[in-house]
Amino acid sequence: MAVFGLLAVVLLGFIYYATIDLIDRETNNVIEAESKGLVEQYSLFGLRGIAAVIRHRSENLKEPGAIYLLANENFEPMIGNLIPWPASAEDGPLTPPENSEWIHFSVSHGEGEEEVTRQIRARVIDLPIGYHLLVGRDIGERERFREVMRAALTWSVVITLLLAFLGGLLLSRQMLRRVDTIARTSRQIIDGDLTKRVKVRGTGDEFDRLSTNLNEMLDQIERLLVGMRAVTDSVAHDLGAPLTRLKSRIEMTLRGDANLDAYRAALQSAIKETDHIRSTFDALIDIARAEASVANFEMKPLDLAELSGELLELYEPVANEQKLRLESALPPSAPVLANRQTLAQALTNLLDNAIKYTPVDGIVRLELTADDAWVHFTLKDSGPGIPAADRERVLQRFVRLEKAAETPGTGLGLSLVAAVAKLHRATLELGDNRPNFAGRRKGKQSRRPNKTKAAREGVHGPPIRANRRPHGRSKREPKLGARKPPWTLSIGGLNIGKRLGTVPM
Repeated sequence: MAVFGLLAVVLLGFIYYATIDLIDRETNNVIEAESKGLVEQYSLFGLRGIAAVIRHRSENLKEPGAIYLLANENFEPMIGNLIPWPASAEDGPLTPPENSEWIHFSVSHGEGEEEVTRQIRARVIDLPIGYHLLVGRDIGERERFREVMRAALTWSVVITLLLAFLGGLLLSRQMLRRVDTIARTSRQIIDGDLTKRVKVRGTGDEFDRLSTNLNEMLDQIERLLVGMRAVTDSVAHDLGAPLTRLKSRIEMTLRGDANLDAYRAALQSAIKETDHIRSTFDALIDIARAEASVANFEMKPLDLAELSGELLELYEPVANEQKLRLESALPPSAPVLANRQTLAQALTNLLDNAIKYTPVDGIVRLELTADDAWVHFTLKDSGPGIPAADRERVLQRFVRLEKAAETPGTGLGLSLVAAVAKLHRATLELGDNRPNFAGRRKGKQSRRPNKTKAAREGVHGPPIRANRRPHGRSKREPKLGARKPPWTLSIGGLNIGKRLGTVPM
């Protein structure tokens, strides 16, 4: 408020002095023009000529505020409308200071209460024969205008400061109310109610943006806490049985006969159970790191075609062992921007699931295609499939369907895939390859910004979603009945925090 008041005073002061200066310049210009004209008359017609002009202007024109006086060398008036020559403070004639031609003086008219004093500004010119010419103007109007401007300036400053104080008071009260609302909500959250959110008014101001960011942060914290509780419950439930079995076998071995073979079998069983527990913990840690923040992972350009080729080469012996046909269709290159370790782990989980659940003599096909905006990672197989009602649920931790209960696993593989998709601001879609082998798992990453998609999805990228996606039947491939549903891994090519971006093809 003090700064605003100071600026108001400076502005009004500038207007005041600029106006007064303009009036002074106009007055000086008029006086200089008239004195120049009179000097020219003297040059042309001599003393009589200038005297005639002064008489004519003083008696006939009667211009208001105009002062003319011609005096001899002793400053005794000869002709004009000012008598006598103005006196100085020392009772002598008033003359201009050195290096100047201007004087100021006052003239009084009337007596008593009717006496009027006029302020005069004049120019004094010494003529060649010793005579003195005085040309001036009444600046009383200027002085009255100055007083009016001073009064207006004073009241303007007072009113401006008053309005600034009232406006600042109202704004501060409004801001304090918004801050109190945020503080009250924060206190409720601190007290344990994680469902509370800061109210957003919809005005789009700074407090609305702050409230939106706080609400998004609280949503993320709530999701993490819920996930942590779910992980804790799942660990307590799913790891309790392996630990109990491990303890029981060790106890039974110790209670039995001292047999080296029995001890060896017990230790081998304990190692197996320990490996299972360790793999479960490792998977949980990987999921937690992927869900924590993209700042924990370095995003670099990588060739998805080269990575896919390496994975195919790695899993080809496994597919041959299970009598599966592993096919591929890869372009020469498919550059994307991602974290190689986490992306490779997610794609490995997809390939591992496809090979694990595809029956003998089945087909697993990996396709990699690209268009102007996306790179598509498509994985097709002829596995048994997942019911549509379970496609969201299988992305949760420790979820295993009944048909997969006989197959070794932790129930964390697809959770890790979903976490990696989220790490890359991506989507994970589940579809259906029925009625033929057209189902697919696919991943896509933008190679150049898609303004429409980016504007629609916002800075956080596309959400993780699951949907049914029917596909047409291939003419060259047989109908295989119910198939394993396709996965769509969409790695968005949005610039997120200058760490994620696009890689030109």
